[in-house]
Amino acid sequence: MRAPRLLILSPIASHPADQGNAARIQALGTALMARGIRCEFLHFATEGSTPGQRAAMAGFWHGFHELPPAVIGEPSLPGGWGIDDWCPPDLAERLAALQRVRRYDAVLVNYVWLSAALEGAGGAFRILDTHDLFGGRDAVARAQGLDPSWFFTTIAEERRGLDRADLVLAIQGEEAEELRRRGGAEVAVLGHMPPLRFLAGPQPEPLVPFGYLGSANPWNLAALRALDTALAGAPELPWLLAGRVLRRQDIRLASRPRLMPHVAEVAAFYAAVDCVLNPMAGGTGLKVKTVEALAFGNPVLGTADAFAGLNAEHPGHRCADAAALVTLMREYRASEAFRRELRLASRRLALRYAAELAEAQDALAARLRALAA
Repeated sequence: MRAPRLLILSPIASHPADQGNAARIQALGTALMARGIRCEFLHFATEGSTPGQRAAMAGFWHGFHELPPAVIGEPSLPGGWGIDDWCPPDLAERLAALQRVRRYDAVLVNYVWLSAALEGAGGAFRILDTHDLFGGRDAVARAQGLDPSWFFTTIAEERRGLDRADLVLAIQGEEAEELRRRGGAEVAVLGHMPPLRFLAGPQPEPLVPFGYLGSANPWNLAALRALDTALAGAPELPWLLAGRVLRRQDIRLASRPRLMPHVAEVAAFYAAVDCVLNPMAGGTGLKVKTVEALAFGNPVLGTADAFAGLNAEHPGHRCADAAALVTLMREYRASEAFRRELRLASRRLALRYAAELAEAQDALAARLRALAA
């Protein structure tokens, strides 16, 4: 039997995997290719690309194709985006041209706002990887006191996009239930977890007791400011701040963390800190920084929102807010028993979740193999 052929369309470059969405795309490709699926990548370069990125993607995927970005116009809805406002009208035809030559068994489109491209899939099985809920996302942001950013639309518009697919992938179980209410397509859960690095052996001695790694999106900025406020009067709790969030010039932090602005490899951050913090409040999707920290084997302290979709049980994985998280940071510093307990709970959670994810990846690969049979 020939290998199934899958085309993955993404507005995000798969390399480098220095943000959550890119890490998910790259990890899914790795998992499917390891299961015998021939994966090609069509990069709709909304954020551009560098020669280095293009070389890395061409070397990773079985086939690499790239389209230039398109100009995004004004929102077509009052106060919001229509489902196709970020999707150029000719994207479906560009995909169809590839399909006529390459004859894919399935096409997987990342993000519901590019779902119109599925109309160019021809007779291929159509998969939509949602990453997040975008219908009503602006209301979720405003409920947290944040201005809506990036793409958001109405639930009715999102439904139009979902209904273009044969299979919709949700990144976690709670969102899968909501997506089933919103659209008529079949919905399956397919999460994200990097390789479990802690299984490789002992880790280096950390330099700082606590650390936070984040990009500069509004959710992370709000979480960082809440954590800084809670730590402002706690000099006995030294911590490290790293990642793209440090590119913001307007950040003023009263708690005076150590800074790691340049993180070429995230492994350097996880080696530098003992316990990883995630004070996220609200938000949607899976918190990739949480599963990444779990995969590296670090004990993790976070809010319940930071562990959404992970079936966490330990109190350190269910803090009510940043202030409660800081209370447990003090306990972590004071109690060796608590440190051992949190590390064990974090690693057990990583192992359980990785096993669930592997089953979901097996199931998707089996469906793709059946298409080629």
